[in-house]
Amino acid sequence: MPRNNQYTAETLLNRLLDRFEAPVARTREITQTIDYTLVGGPAAQDEFHRALRDAERAGGVALEQDRLGRFTGEFARVRLVDPDKLYSFLVRAPARATAETAHQVILAAIPEILADAFFRDIEQEAIAAWRGNKSFLGLSVGEIDTFLTILRLTYGVINLSGRDIDHRTFSRRTVKDSKALERMEGRVAQLLRRHDPNLVGEEPREVLEASGIVRRAHLLQVRGPLRLSSDSLIINGTGDAFIGLPWPAVKQAVLAHAVDYVITIENPTSFWRYSTEINGNYLALLTDGFPARDVLSSMVHLVRHALLLAPTTPVYHWGDIDAGGLRIAAHLEDAFGAHVRLHQMESKLALAFGSPLQSQKGLDRLAMRSGEIGRLAWWLRSEAARMLEQEELDPTVPVFASNRPMSS
Repeated sequence: MPRNNQYTAETLLNRLLDRFEAPVARTREITQTIDYTLVGGPAAQDEFHRALRDAERAGGVALEQDRLGRFTGEFARVRLVDPDKLYSFLVRAPARATAETAHQVILAAIPEILADAFFRDIEQEAIAAWRGNKSFLGLSVGEIDTFLTILRLTYGVINLSGRDIDHRTFSRRTVKDSKALERMEGRVAQLLRRHDPNLVGEEPREVLEASGIVRRAHLLQVRGPLRLSSDSLIINGTGDAFIGLPWPAVKQAVLAHAVDYVITIENPTSFWRYSTEINGNYLALLTDGFPARDVLSSMVHLVRHALLLAPTTPVYHWGDIDAGGLRIAAHLEDAFGAHVRLHQMESKLALAFGSPLQSQKGLDRLAMRSGEIGRLAWWLRSEAARMLEQEELDPTVPVFASNRPMSS
């Protein structure tokens, strides 16, 4: 029978086996109380009882009634009698068997990595967890391919030849997937810290950089009154378009004069449209998702210079209306050390044009922030929440900025 996350007889019976597989000492028989408030109506209860009686006839469990149940027909609890018979009834392999299969697959796949005692210990811990029906590194026994990829990436970092290799180049060469390290960097960093507790860095990317894996920063795309003079570059404003600058060059740039507002934009298409369709005296910067550290530092340089010229200059962020877009806005606000207003990131726009929210990751923490970021995060945690990709919208001038007298 298939396992089900709803409260069905199969769910109840699988919980008995989950407890049987848990690596804990027991002095009592394994029983599971039945909560009829979760079962449903008469038809659901009939199906519930039918499956439990079938399991009892198969010899896997015993059904027990309290005194009142003799009149209502309800069971008080179900007791595990024969685990092997219940495994057979549910068509479920014992955790110890699936873990042993996983062990054999891993041994055959990465023998050279398991020759290293550190990785051999990691593999043994994973198998021990899976034998007890537990996860390891957040992975179940059915996610062996992901586990193998994590071990291959970690082994590759530890045994890196040379230093400062781009993370996508490294990932492609190591596991033939240029984005694998990006997806699994948290788990890889966790193992790297375990291998070398002296590694510096709080965030996974910092740990990877300390280990020689670097994220190559894209050019900072900027539109505004930039002034830059060096041996290799002379720039006096970006005109009516935008330019891309290597981040080391940005550190030498200043603004020729104060701007009416600063706007950071998450996605390239929206940035390009904003820079070419919106006129005015402003500084626009492309984050391109979460900005790489070097790009972020160059953005900070320009934003702080804008605020130095005019401390009341408003700073806006325009991104997707979702958890990721808000995390980027909060990241920028912390880096700039200045309040960030949200532009075209409003619940009414998401309700009008959006789609179901895909993830709430990080919203609890963001909802505790003050200002517009906190308020939108709070709404995104509600049942009414919708997400909206910013490319859906045409670029507009921020309302607050449009009400300010523009500089000539």
